Amino acid sequence: MKTNRIWGMFTAILFCGVSVFFCGCKSVKASFPLVAGTLEEALPADSAPAKVLEAINSAARFHQHEILNDTVNDVVVFSLDEVDNTSTEGYGIVVVKGSTSTTLPNIRNTRQPLARYDQTTGNLWLTSSAMEGTGIQVEWLYLLRFKDDNTAYVAATVNPYEVQQALCQRLGYGINGQEITLYDGQRQIAVATNTVTDMGGFDDEQPLWIGEQMCYDISGEKPTLLVTPGVKYTTGLVLTYDDMPMVTGSMTIDEKGQIRIGELETVIHPFEGSYLDQDNNEPNLLISYRRNDGKYDVRIGIFRLTNLDDGIGTMKEEGLDFTATDAAGNPIGGVITLHSDTAVVTFTRSTWGLLENGAAFTYTRDPNP
Repeated sequence: MKTNRIWGMFTAILFCGVSVFFCGCKSVKASFPLVAGTLEEALPADSAPAKVLEAINSAARFHQHEILNDTVNDVVVFSLDEVDNTSTEGYGIVVVKGSTSTTLPNIRNTRQPLARYDQTTGNLWLTSSAMEGTGIQVEWLYLLRFKDDNTAYVAATVNPYEVQQALCQRLGYGINGQEITLYDGQRQIAVATNTVTDMGGFDDEQPLWIGEQMCYDISGEKPTLLVTPGVKYTTGLVLTYDDMPMVTGSMTIDEKGQIRIGELETVIHPFEGSYLDQDNNEPNLLISYRRNDGKYDVRIGIFRLTNLDDGIGTMKEEGLDFTATDAAGNPIGGVITLHSDTAVVTFTRSTWGLLENGAAFTYTRDPNP
C-alpha cells in the first residue's frame, strides 16, 4: 500500500535567487494543523559525486538517453547513463542547441525526466527526481535558458521542500464522519471519502500528510504543480494515492524571475487508468497521461481479436481521440468516451477488415489497479 502526505498555504519563499509567490492566499480554518510528510528538511542543491564529476569532465564517450528532440527549434536534451563505462549514478543532463552542447552534471536524471522548450519565451523547462521509491515521487523543477552563444544555464530551480512548507500553510481541511474536505483558503476544492471499512476513524492528531507525491506537468505554456495529499487513520493505515484527489496549481514566471503559483484546484485526468474488458474481466484498456506533451498513451486489447499497443490519444470535445497501428501495419483510430467508470472504445478510422468503423467495445475501470 502506498503511503500519502499532505499540503497547505503558499507564502513568499526565496530560493536560488528566485522569489516564489503563491497567489490566492486567505486565512485557513482547519480542524487540525497540517503536517509535512517525507521531506523533513530542506533538500540540498544537487551535486554529483566527485568520481562522477571527474568522469564526466574527462569523458571521451557518453552513453545517453534522449529526453527531448525539438527539431523545429533545434533543441535536444539527453540524460547521461554512462561515461567511459562509468555509471553517472543518476546525474547529468546534456543540452544541445544548434551545434553547441552544454553538460550539466549536477542535475539528477532518474525516473524519466521530462523537458519542453518554449520558443516564444526561450524557456527550457526540465523536471528531474528529488526523491523516489515505492509510493514516492518528488521532483525538482528547473528553468533553463540559453546565452547568446547557445550554451545552456540554470536560471531557476524549485526546491520541493519549500513548496511543501508553503502548501502546509495554505491548504485547510475539515473532517465530517468518513469525509475529509480540502480547502484553498475558504474555498472548497475537493472531498475525499473513506470507503474502506476497517480503517477506523481519521487520526485527529495527524490525519493529513504531504511530501511524498509532488511533480510537474510541463506540457502547456505554463508548468503546473501536481500534488497528491494523503490521509492517515487511527489504525495507522493510509489512503493510497489513487483514493485522493490531485491538487494542481498553475505556474508563471515574470521578467524579474519571480515564479507565481495560482489558485489551487483538483484536476484529475479522467481517462487515465486501467480498465477491464467485459468478456473476461481482464485489464485490456490502459490509458496513461504524458506530462511532457499533454497527450495520452493508449493500449487497447480486444479479447480474442487483437492488441493495439502504440496508441496516442488527444483530448477533444467528443472524448479521447486516439490513433494506433493495426495488425496489418496501417493506422487505425477512433474515440474513447467515459461515463462514470465505464469507457467505450469506438473505432471510426479503420481499414482493417476485422474491425469495421462503428465497432464499439466497453470496459470498466479496474477497482484494484
